[in-house]
Amino acid sequence: MTRRHRHLVALASGLALPYIALKAYWAAGGRAGMADGFDMADEFRRNGAPAALVWLERHGIDFTSVLALTGVALALVLTHRPPTRPPARRLLLAPAWAGTLLIPYGLLTGLVGALGSGAADAPLTGWVGPAGAAAFVGIGTALGLSAWPHRRRHGG
Repeated sequence: MTRRHRHLVALASGLALPYIALKAYWAAGGRAGMADGFDMADEFRRNGAPAALVWLERHGIDFTSVLALTGVALALVLTHRPPTRPPARRLLLAPAWAGTLLIPYGLLTGLVGALGSGAADAPLTGWVGPAGAAAFVGIGTALGLSAWPHRRRHGG
């Protein structure tokens, strides 16, 4: 993998950092970007999230920021220290390829957010949506870029 390729993976991964920081800040009790009275754990519960995820959110651990960190870590592992044994490589490449589906999800999220109603009573302020959309596109791109050379070389 070339140095330029590694830099592109790092740049794409960096798009997730504001999202990860924001979600960790919220899980720790921060309120920036949220409407008054909005509670993320209550929103999880109302939307039918498993009790374990609601519990994690109430105790300062946002599962989406953990998943985002996992995606970034996977991209960096595939970029810098890829496994050489086929079973280990396949175990890492399968979720990396699946993670590329975050690209269209992020693009659609950004598009819907840009075309949305912009209601004054929305639970999150206007800058939160673009931060989330950029994170999804960044993580998906980093995973795709990090997995691509392995597909060509190893048939994974």
